[in-house]
Amino acid sequence: MSHVIDGEIDKMSILYERYKMPVYTYFYKITSGDRETSEDLVHSVFYRAIRYRKTFTGQGSFASWLFRIARNVALDHNREKRNSRGLDNEAGRVDDNTFYEDDYEKKEQFELLYLALGKLGHNEREIIVLGKIKCLKYSEIANILGTTEGNVKIRIFRAIRKLKDILVKIENTRYEKERSKGKDI
Repeated sequence: MSHVIDGEIDKMSILYERYKMPVYTYFYKITSGDRETSEDLVHSVFYRAIRYRKTFTGQGSFASWLFRIARNVALDHNREKRNSRGLDNEAGRVDDNTFYEDDYEKKEQFELLYLALGKLGHNEREIIVLGKIKCLKYSEIANILGTTEGNVKIRIFRAIRKLKDILVKIENTRYEKERSKGKDI
């Protein structure tokens, strides 16, 4: 990154290749599986990384700095989508090509997870993605979010508890629908 800061912008391609998939995965989870939007947001992150390259001081990790930019891009995207239903429109959508024919149970579990994630607020979804799906350390998440590690732990705990409650409600609703149809589950 020091070369990029010094004006060797072409060196950003090395960082892009190294970090594009983690950033893409972050957006993919945040947008509930919207591939095109995720790709667009990744490009926005690296554009901003080049544009604001001089703000990288080297005090923290490059990944934390980059994910802070990604978070800001996600917040901007969420603000733009707020007038429409935004991220909730894509909830529950899982690409059929991701699964093999005999993997229906796993697909159903993913669909339930995406549906439940879509029912969470943006901040709750984001903290779960950063902490449990991207497996970042609490200190890294705190740095990205501009808060303390203790606050991150509390927010993750609360978000997971809410996610579990939503999953239980979804499963109970599906069970009741099946039972009312007379099907044995």
